[in-house]
Amino acid sequence: MSDEIRVPSATLQAHARAVLIALGVPDDEAELVAGSLVEADLRGVDSHGVNLLRVYFDRIRGGEVRPHAELRVLRESGPLIHIDGGLGLGQVAGVFAMDRAVERALEHGVGVATVRESTHLGALGYYTLRAAERGAIALAFQNGPAFVPPFGGLAPIFSTNPFSYAVPAGAHPPVVYDVATTVVAGNKIALARKRGGAIPADWALDAQGRPTTDPEQASLSHLQWFGGHKGYGIAFLVEVLSGVLTDASFGHTHVSESHVRDGRRVAKGYLFIALDPGAVLGTAAFRERIDALIDEVHASPPAPGFERVLVPGELENERRAERLAAGIPLAHGLLDELADIAAQLGIAPLRETP
Repeated sequence: MSDEIRVPSATLQAHARAVLIALGVPDDEAELVAGSLVEADLRGVDSHGVNLLRVYFDRIRGGEVRPHAELRVLRESGPLIHIDGGLGLGQVAGVFAMDRAVERALEHGVGVATVRESTHLGALGYYTLRAAERGAIALAFQNGPAFVPPFGGLAPIFSTNPFSYAVPAGAHPPVVYDVATTVVAGNKIALARKRGGAIPADWALDAQGRPTTDPEQASLSHLQWFGGHKGYGIAFLVEVLSGVLTDASFGHTHVSESHVRDGRRVAKGYLFIALDPGAVLGTAAFRERIDALIDEVHASPPAPGFERVLVPGELENERRAERLAAGIPLAHGLLDELADIAAQLGIAPLRETP
């Protein structure tokens, strides 16, 4: 967009890290969280990039998220591990959980990590890709605050309930898929408000339940399930796996006291699964076969209106390469927001970050 400026990824990560440290986040955790946000921006998942710093700023300042919380392993048994995130920053518990799941997959063939009492994870693809880069097939499911009604209902019971998978390959980069079960994540609407302009008519409804292209009128309580009842059915499974099974909050009323601040639910639950393809097929054989599948997809003649046929994650890989070279585009509305946060924290603004 013409009203955006490009910022080098290293500069943006240094600034995000400085913001988090000023909020009381330990240096190593600030580096991890900042890196996850900038990685999302590099891959074009701008809704889950530094756009989230305002959310984290408000929640840490408001006492909803602890800048540093001790993780607790509640239960371990063979390939399973159950973790309490202590209401710290979600990325810290998320990396710990996925790494433990991969370790167990390499030992047992499968590893499962469940987490309760955690907070916003950022982009789920960050974790599944992390596992795929170590050779594991990975799946991730996460629930969150209840603000989306069930299909055909009116009372908010679900979040956008995202899920992700990643698959390691041989000659090709890993395949990565990361989506909300609503047509769009709520953070995309929040980012659209900072950018200005219209949103697609199928993203959300207004407060009266009418389709709208105005992000200011779009209601986060009226997001639409992708595929109607089909997306809703997947969202229900995500709620079971990441909320009910993990002993985390689920639905609208089943919350623990520590999950609520000022009457609002803030914590999330999630479940990560890692599978070692080598335990089933042998690593080399699996990678040869997944490469063959990717090649077959690429060889498919494109339908009218398409230049080429891709597998999940390819556009993000291309965008990452372009943004590493040219910088990450930031809207002026987001730059103003980052400047306001820096001023409140008494740190250098982004434009002066070395």
